[in-house]
Amino acid sequence: MTAKNGKQVKLQDYVRERLEEARERLSGFESEAEDVLKTLVERGKEQRKEIEALLEKLNGRELRAIETRAVKQIGKRATQASTEVKKRFEELQARVLGATGVASSSQVREINREITRLGKKLDALIGKRGSGRTDARV
Repeated sequence: MTAKNGKQVKLQDYVRERLEEARERLSGFESEAEDVLKTLVERGKEQRKEIEALLEKLNGRELRAIETRAVKQIGKRATQASTEVKKRFEELQARVLGATGVASSSQVREINREITRLGKKLDALIGKRGSGRTDARV
């Protein structure tokens, strides 16, 4: 039985050595895996920061684009409102002037043009009469 016990002891020692080597390898794998995991986590954090920075820049641009569009829309509305107010004011002014009997500025300009035209005709008529009288006297 001693020979058998000796073989069993050798077998047990052999198995123990193999198990010990396997444990050491597993410990090495675990430490490598931990190192790789730490590296991946660090890279992930760095990439997350980069992505957040890019998103912040992008959101800033989008906000500016949205603000620009909003400003353009507001400007367009303001121009439309201004045009509408000006039109209504001119209509009101025309009604007030019509009710009071006072001529508007456009009517005054038209009257001035007509007076100028009639003045030129009058000057032309007076000039013809004046030159005709001079000829008759001589």
